[in-house]
Amino acid sequence: MKMKFFLRKGSKKSTINFEFRNGTNSRFRASTNFVINSENDWDFDKQKMKLFSSTVNAKLINIKLSEFENLVNELLYRENEKYIGDESIKSIFIKVFEVNGKSASKVINECFNVASVDGKLSEDFITYYEKEFLVFYSKNNSPYSKKILTKGTLTTLKSALNVVKNFIAYKKIKILYFNDINRKFYNEFIDYLTNEKKYTKNYIGTVIQKLKTVMGYAYDEDRHTNLEYKKNYFSKVTEVINHPYLNSEELIKIEELVLEDEYLNTARDIFLIGCNTGLRIGDLLDFIKKPKIISKDNTKLIQISQKKTSNAVVIPINSVIKRILDKRDGNLPNYLHQNIINEHIKSICKRAKIVDNYSYIRTEGGIEVEHSKPKYKFICTHTARRSFCTNAYYSGIPPHDIMAISGHKTEKIFFNYIKVEKQVNALRISKYPFLQ
Repeated sequence: MKMKFFLRKGSKKSTINFEFRNGTNSRFRASTNFVINSENDWDFDKQKMKLFSSTVNAKLINIKLSEFENLVNELLYRENEKYIGDESIKSIFIKVFEVNGKSASKVINECFNVASVDGKLSEDFITYYEKEFLVFYSKNNSPYSKKILTKGTLTTLKSALNVVKNFIAYKKIKILYFNDINRKFYNEFIDYLTNEKKYTKNYIGTVIQKLKTVMGYAYDEDRHTNLEYKKNYFSKVTEVINHPYLNSEELIKIEELVLEDEYLNTARDIFLIGCNTGLRIGDLLDFIKKPKIISKDNTKLIQISQKKTSNAVVIPINSVIKRILDKRDGNLPNYLHQNIINEHIKSICKRAKIVDNYSYIRTEGGIEVEHSKPKYKFICTHTARRSFCTNAYYSGIPPHDIMAISGHKTEKIFFNYIKVEKQVNALRISKYPFLQ
């Protein structure tokens, strides 16, 4: 069995082609539709693009070639290579390169059809961000996460892009080059976000984080050599906000509330499932639409793959979820959109008498601002996940076991996320013999 990538010369440029042979009767040959400027850009021994070549997106082309090779290797691992035919290879090839048999002389692969001037890559940060990064990684796997960017991540990235665009318009900057993103840029950008736009500290941190992410991808793709974004001053600002959670007594009030309206009843049950599984709202609603419940040793378990981390998690079904299933003849509540749940959960909590005044402080426009309202007005779908993590911790479940479900990467992040009241925690640990 033989496989290879090779160049097909054209009148001015060359295309990258692929050939597969397995014996005398199995043969597949096709074009990737990747057009390169010069044979000098191609490493004939490694069958890859040379870096720092004159061809636009050379490194991204190599990523696609490697992706194809990895999928073929997985196929060879699963199957005896003697029985691998050209149709199996062809299906993987079409999937990776999104080709349909058109001649390479007529088609340039759309993922990499980016304009260049005199063989030089654009140094325009905004063009790269909008026209290359977002377009490519919304369809292709990231070299870091090994998957395409999620819908939520893309939304946040696009929001951050609009903020940067507004800033350069405010500063009357015609083109923001990669090398312009330095200490002066950072200080002026932070000043604009804080004093002109009055954004919260955490939102400013999110924008900075996304800017650093895009700069990092561009650096790895050899689009620039500017490492200012990696320096300590170019930091993601952040603060811990004392967002509310619902304690066990409040959750009992919500569960025992008599609700005649089916929309309210359904919203309440979905919210309670979230409070007893810790699932992110997207994963929770996916589970509601396509539930997967398994049984092991007389215990029912929820099995789901998390969108954000791609981690497979298994969560025991506790007594609260069992009661929801029992009252619905073994079925889960019907699907409701997140916005509808958010609309109803506040009124549900109000009916459950969760009306004590609640306050938290956050930095807005560089000034600490206190927000104080009846607690039910702060409750939303994300409160369910926070409530699960906090209540699970108070119940004595070790943090690493909770994190295996929640997906938090470090205990520092986990403890910033959960709402551990110092006095309550002191009373909890006072039960240990050492502190008696």
